[in-house]
Amino acid sequence: MVEDVKRNAPVGFDDHSMIQDYLQEYEEDKKYFEIALLIALIFHLVLIWAKLPDFGSKQIVEEKKVEKKITRVVLPPPPEKQLEQLKIEKKVKKIPIPDPTPDEPEPEVPIETNVQQDTPDIDSDYMVGDIPDEPPVPSGPVSEATIGLEKPKYSLKQLMANVVYPELGKKAGLQGIIILQAVLRKDGTVGDIKVIGGNLRNYPFFRQAAINAVRKLKFTPGKLRGHPVDVIMTLTIRFKLKTSYSR
Repeated sequence: MVEDVKRNAPVGFDDHSMIQDYLQEYEEDKKYFEIALLIALIFHLVLIWAKLPDFGSKQIVEEKKVEKKITRVVLPPPPEKQLEQLKIEKKVKKIPIPDPTPDEPEPEVPIETNVQQDTPDIDSDYMVGDIPDEPPVPSGPVSEATIGLEKPKYSLKQLMANVVYPELGKKAGLQGIIILQAVLRKDGTVGDIKVIGGNLRNYPFFRQAAINAVRKLKFTPGKLRGHPVDVIMTLTIRFKLKTSYSR
């Protein structure tokens, strides 16, 4: 180091004390320079490792929206029986009337308020005591099984007395019944007659004998709700020999 100073010293500069002062000053400057360099290095390390506040940015915190569940409460309607039991009482408000005679007590007159009263619904088309119209009486003949029918009245003995036993039936010794269906009219006459059964129905002379007996029948006409009507009756004619017939 001393040789470098001497080499670079100006011409005529050879004072040894001056060189020592220069070297001492150089060493001090070098020491200060190293200290300054060390401080600068430490400062930079502190800046790197230190957590400085970020003034340039703002932290945005997103708040989570909490959805509130709304529960709808449906109240049940009041029972119908409870509504029917509720009655609105008639409200009466009494107001005084000016006293014409001060000696007598003031009368009080009730005033009806406009309150719906619990009155039953009344159908104007139907009143208590009304009787519905009865159905009309049929114009045609009715069955003897009709409800409320008063059947025609006749004598079975008189009917059997009208029977004329066919001669061919007597000779053949045939016995049995013929079942007929006849219309007994409301005027007391016999209407349509037809054979509907019997073990002798296949014999024309027995069928005709039974029809003739019914034609002569005397009877009281039947009635329906008090009115005479034609009635379809089922009649049975019995053919029976009193004694065995011999040829």
